[in-house]
This record gives sequence, C-alpha cells and structure tokens, in this order.
Amino acid sequence: MGFLYGDSTPSPLEYNFLEFLRDALDFSVVALQADSNIERIRARKVASAHAADEETERLQAFGRVVLDAIDGAPKGDEDSETSRCAASLVAAAVEAVSASTDAVQRTLDAEVAQADADEAAQREASFKALEVLLLAHEVPEAKVTRRLDRQPDGSYRATLHGSAVLGLDWRVGLAIPEGHALAGLSPMERLAPQLEFHAPEQTGWIKKEVKPRPQKMDRFALIEASDDGAEVVLKVRATGGETGFDFRVLVASSSVGAAKTGTDVDGPFELATEDAPKLISLAQKLREALAGLGGGRLEEATFDSGTFKLHPTFRDLVERLTRQMAPVVQEISRHSLTRTELVIRRLLSNERREEIFVTKKALREKYGPLPADQRKLFDGFGFDTLPPPPAVPGPEADPQPVEAQTLEPAQSLPEPSAPAPLRTEVKPSQPPPPPSWVRPAKGAGSPPAGPTWRKPPPRSESE
Repeated sequence: MGFLYGDSTPSPLEYNFLEFLRDALDFSVVALQADSNIERIRARKVASAHAADEETERLQAFGRVVLDAIDGAPKGDEDSETSRCAASLVAAAVEAVSASTDAVQRTLDAEVAQADADEAAQREASFKALEVLLLAHEVPEAKVTRRLDRQPDGSYRATLHGSAVLGLDWRVGLAIPEGHALAGLSPMERLAPQLEFHAPEQTGWIKKEVKPRPQKMDRFALIEASDDGAEVVLKVRATGGETGFDFRVLVASSSVGAAKTGTDVDGPFELATEDAPKLISLAQKLREALAGLGGGRLEEATFDSGTFKLHPTFRDLVERLTRQMAPVVQEISRHSLTRTELVIRRLLSNERREEIFVTKKALREKYGPLPADQRKLFDGFGFDTLPPPPAVPGPEADPQPVEAQTLEPAQSLPEPSAPAPLRTEVKPSQPPPPPSWVRPAKGAGSPPAGPTWRKPPPRSESE
C-alpha cells in the first residue's frame, strides 16, 4: 500500500522514504568523512616523502663535509699510518651515510604502507556503509533484477543486481536458507510438481512430422531464472544436455513466450491455450521465492563504470544522491502540518492509519559535525531554514506571518549504531483539523472534535 503525505493527500511514494532518508544521510556522512580522512592521509604521505627527501639530502651533505675534512687534513706519506687511518675513516663514513639513507627509506616505506592501509580502511568503511543502505533499501529510480543460477555442483546461487540513474550499479549475494523452495538440487519439484506442457517434437520414421507432444517439467533442471519486476525468465535443460526450453513470462499481462533449444525443432513456438496459465503460475511462484530471499552481502559496487571503492572522491555520489532526494524532501515538508518535522502516513484500514515522522533537527544533527563546505550539500533539504506556516484559506482567516529563521547547525552526531528512531503513531482516519494558531471564521461554532494539535514552539529573539 502506498503512502500519503502528512496532510493525508496522496503521494507517489511506494516505500517508507523517511527510513531511506535517514539511512542515506548516515551513508553520506561516513562517505564524506572518509573523503576528508583520505585527504589528510594523502597529505601525510606527501609530508613523509618530503621529510625523507630532506633527511637524505642532509645525510649526503654531511657525508661530503666529512669526506672533504678528511681529504683536507695532513696525512703524510701515502703509506703512513695517518693515511691508512684516513682511508678507514672514509670507508666508515661512506658506509654510515649509506646505512642511514637506507634507514630513512625503510621508515618512509613503512609510513607509506601504513598510510595506504589507513586509506584502504576508509574506503572499506564507505563500502560497508553503502552495503547497509543497499541491503535495507532499494535506491529510488533504480532497476533491480533478482537472478538464480545453477552452479557446477548442482546447487543454486541467488543474486540481486541493481542499477540506479545515479551511475551506481551493484550486486548483492542473497542467502538461500535451508528448507527454502530454491534450496537443494531440484527446485522444480517444489515449484511445479507434475507440471506438464506441450511442445513441438519431430515424429515418424519415414514421414517426418512435427507435432505437439506432452513434456513433463520435472524431467528438466532449472539452470537460470531472473525477475526484473516486469518479466520473469526461466531456462530449463534436460540433464546432461543442451536440449530444453526458455520461457519469458509477463505476469502483469498474463503473456508467455516459449522457445525450444538444442534440437532440430528449435526456436519460438506457440503454447497451447491450457498450458499458458501453468507457466504463469510457475513464474509467480518463482517471483515469490526470489523476493523472499534476504540477508547476504554486497559483493560488488561500481560508480560511473569504475570500482566504487577506488573512486577518487565519494562526494560525487553524495552530491547526486542528495540532489535526487531533495525534491522529495521538500514536497514532504510542504505537506507536513508542522514546520519542524517531516511526516508521511500509511493507511492500515478504512478506519486506521499509521503516521511516521522524524524531526528535522534529528536529521540535521547527522551531518552537523561535517565541515561547512560538506554541509552545503544538504542545503537543498531546507532543514536549516524554517519556512512560514502553510496558508489557511478563508476570508476571515488571518494568520500572523512568520519570518524565515536560520538555525545553527547541530554540533554533535548520534552514534551510527543508534540512529534517531522514526516515531510512529496510529490515529483515526479523519480529516485533520486546522492548526491551533488559526482563528475560526466569524459566526463559526466551536472547532470540530479531533486530536489536540501541537502548538508551534515559541521562538526566541536569538532565532
């Protein structure tokens, strides 16, 4: 069931956007902090390399001074004891400078290796934050396909493939629990027991003819299946061969396409009228089985066709994500009956509805500790500026205008493990009364009975 806006007007939302918004902000903060940390790590590497170069130059200069001093000192004849001592000192000085230079390089290599490990840890943290977001939500305006592939040992591997308009693509490995319809080696026995359909087959020894013959589905192994939300594809093959069938089912329109493979009579064919509903039912069962798989882990993510972990800056993805979410946030805010919260509703029945809301302050606190240039990415949400209250129609209504107020950014961020929870409450499904600060029109009686409305908090002069 879809969601309503906070004023009970219909919305295009088909999922809990406020949950997605909260988790998307958590991911964005981790990614932006990783960018800042990586920048400092790389600056540290540059500083270490510069310091190593300076130390090496000092060692070389020191060695030259020592050698020049030995060379300029009186040593007597070449075979004198003083000359032999000078030669020993020269060799010792050269060896000492070389050893110290090697030590400087080893120190630099260790510092660079540590910096690379620190950067890899920051990139891994961003990848894990993305994993949390993608495992819990489907990115808006993304195409998602669930796949099932038969492995060489006869078991099955399930994956979810996503592609978003943001330029983000990902693959999630789904867990198939024991006892699930897709577990084991023969899922067709559980999904389509005793299913039979007709397919063209060549008959006759002398006079070859092609006639429809019954085929039992459990004689074939399911080698591949996929569901992209519109079309379910099934590929079945006979054990130990390439002979089999491909089916494409559009569940919404109840249409089935069939093709035979690996025989003299291969290619598309028309299913018998009585067989199409059987294949549609099988596709629906497969869709439900794939949709019921969860858990797993994020196996791969790419951004702008490159590996997500290795992208030069994660800010690029955060910019696109916030730009995509901002219009939705603004629309929810416009329909919310309080200026300090985002509110959406979901009908539970004709007489009950669920209200889900989160304060703008709680969301603002998530990115409050970020530097100012990074906080600007979230300006499109409008959390830092309170709009005037919604206008109330009616000739006698005269609400006092409220000037926009700029709020100071939050100074602390809640722990990622305990994000600010969304609060829900269930209310009778009745038209909302007017806000408490609106006067009734002249001649009107007492306001209709209904839930008590929260009065906007008073504003201090500092605001």
